[in-house]
Amino acid sequence: MRLLKPWTFGLKIYKMKTVLSFLTTLFLLTFNTSAQTYVIDPGHSSVQVKVQRFGGVYVVGRFKKVEGEITFPESKVEQLQAKALIDANSYDANNEKGEASIKSKAFLDVANYPTLSFVSERVEQRSDGNYLIGNLTVHGVTKGVAIPFKLMGPTMDFAARKPSIAMNGKLKINRQDYGMKFNKQTADGTKFVGDEVEISLMIHAIKKSD
Repeated sequence: MRLLKPWTFGLKIYKMKTVLSFLTTLFLLTFNTSAQTYVIDPGHSSVQVKVQRFGGVYVVGRFKKVEGEITFPESKVEQLQAKALIDANSYDANNEKGEASIKSKAFLDVANYPTLSFVSERVEQRSDGNYLIGNLTVHGVTKGVAIPFKLMGPTMDFAARKPSIAMNGKLKINRQDYGMKFNKQTADGTKFVGDEVEISLMIHAIKKSD
């Protein structure tokens, strides 16, 4: 049997270690940059809306049922993607008559448009923060929007025993742009319901199981 010289054997060991080190590094890089998917937790998420009534008090309501996913490589918010689906009939304003009005044909028309949705296209990093650019569909009408947002986490959700993130954002839309043309006014021209709607997003999402 041919014996390897000590220095030759050592060189082979060195090469094997180098190859293993390279493969390990490659694996870690692949793992760290792979996209992580977080599923929206409907029990701890809401989409709140605020609109002025009779030129004075603001009516605040929220959609209680929202689902969707947020995906991005860890520590790379600029590559974040998000999609959400909202049950229009889940609107709650602690006022049955007011809720029925918003769900009627004059506004959301939930019988014909049962869902609202948002699908992102990209993230823009501006001087005042990150903006999620995408398409918002309300009342069957789709418009491009830019949502300033903040992302927190990942942190451990002890109830779910999984990593979780929180995402908050806020934007304003004109309901008339989305086909909700109700325009009744008082004698002095004050609108019964204002055109500007402020939307606040409070999203909690839990990491999807592998």
